[in-house]
Amino acid sequence: MEAGPVDLGVLAVERDRALVVISPDGEPAVGLRECLDRGRVVIKDARPGDARTALTSCRPWPWMVIGAVPQLPDGVADLIHGHPVLVLWLGPTPPCLPAHTGSFARFSALAAATGQALEQEVGGMRLAPGAGVLLPGMPGWSRNPQLEALISAHPGGFDLPLESFRSAGRALRAHGVALRPRRDSATGMVSLR
Repeated sequence: MEAGPVDLGVLAVERDRALVVISPDGEPAVGLRECLDRGRVVIKDARPGDARTALTSCRPWPWMVIGAVPQLPDGVADLIHGHPVLVLWLGPTPPCLPAHTGSFARFSALAAATGQALEQEVGGMRLAPGAGVLLPGMPGWSRNPQLEALISAHPGGFDLPLESFRSAGRALRAHGVALRPRRDSATGMVSLR
């Protein structure tokens, strides 16, 4: 069998938890690689022209998108809005980003928020190394990107339809965890409650 072309770096397909950093110079990605546990997240460094390809290379979608650009390339906002993706921004935020976007003036605050999202624990659940969720009192884990997102964003949430988290609700019921994705009537955000 003949081998096909191999994509490297930002273009390579990634099935583990992936963080896509969009910047003009790569500095934020380098900084995050220095301070985050690389066994828990893959960091993809993308220039604005590569952003769409970097996002679509993450299966099923990126866990988090971090940006340091004032404007997004065409089509990138649609990819971010369509899934429970954590979004953090360094500097001025483009107006097309979802309401759950976190904005930071300093890199140190953005890096701390990213680290907190990786280490978050909710109801005894936390992110497993690589991908998935470690469940309380159970030897295994659940591979559920919606649940990963809800845990990472807690106590915050997502500006998405509640239906976007059906799979997370099923996983929580199946494993006997009392929490469920719920829409907050005051903020309109979906979070674990």
